Amino acid sequence: MTTNFEAEIRSQGAILAARTARSRELANQTKQLWRDVKYLLVAARGSSDNAALYFQYVVGQHAKRVVALATPSLFENGQSLTLSGAGVLAISQSGRSPGIVDVVYSAKEQNCPTVGVTNFANSPVGESCDLLIGLEAGTEVAIASTKTFTATAQALVQIASALGETELEGIDGFATYIDSVVEFALNAELPLDLLNQDRGFTVVGRGVGMAAAAEIALKIREVTGLKAEAYSAADFVHGPIGADGDHAALMLVVTDEMSDELVAKLLSDCSAKGMRTVVVRSPDRQSFSANAEIVLPEQAPNWLIPMGHVVVGQVLALRLGTLRGRPIDTAPGLAKVTLIA
Repeated sequence: MTTNFEAEIRSQGAILAARTARSRELANQTKQLWRDVKYLLVAARGSSDNAALYFQYVVGQHAKRVVALATPSLFENGQSLTLSGAGVLAISQSGRSPGIVDVVYSAKEQNCPTVGVTNFANSPVGESCDLLIGLEAGTEVAIASTKTFTATAQALVQIASALGETELEGIDGFATYIDSVVEFALNAELPLDLLNQDRGFTVVGRGVGMAAAAEIALKIREVTGLKAEAYSAADFVHGPIGADGDHAALMLVVTDEMSDELVAKLLSDCSAKGMRTVVVRSPDRQSFSANAEIVLPEQAPNWLIPMGHVVVGQVLALRLGTLRGRPIDTAPGLAKVTLIA
């Protein structure tokens, strides 16, 4: 029996294709709205926070703009921070997360131009922001987000493209690429036994790949119950690597920011500690000496490759959760809307 989680994974390409043109039109309006801002401040939680981290890297790389991540708890109970010079972006699938709403209200009080990205236009975020970019993903039933995450990422890279002096390479191929990776991942033989370790596994990335690593670890933990963590490559080698060993696994998501030498060192160091190792890479990168590799079906610009990694992570969560007999759609102990600021 197909789960809602699997059905929503499968639906992503079609949803992204349907929303591309309208979302791009709205994203182009952000350049004028934020014409006088000195930096961008993004408020988000959970998967949306991982999308915000992705946005931070892509905007920094492509548009050379400073993007800061908000701390919503500093805005609750009437508190605020000085937001002079900020253009504010609120990302919330539900549009109702209290901490995110607090940031938007504070920004409005300080006359900061605000953009909202949400799946629900008739929500506090949707109704409060100066410009709303709807996800148009339909109701997402499974607790672990899939289609709302990739729709959010699409909206964010369209904004990043609009803010740059030139358009992001391959921006119109987002939906097609995701559809290709979904089809590949759902039909691939994935190294489930290597990753199904008693001590869990660590996902490591760098640059835009760090955002993918964070989202993959979150999905794995939500759906499978395995302990999964995410680190940047630099942070991982400065301490956390020492806590892993036998009955643990490493998953490297390789993007252009991660050199061949760095990948080789991480694999060597982790293998020496007894960890199982898996590399996810695009086909243009060399093969590495890992226990297993997952090679994405086609090459793409570096900004887009992490979204292929995320889709592979979604399917890994589905397959590992099934293997472990987990209730795939409900993620015990979790709720769809975060109501804690």
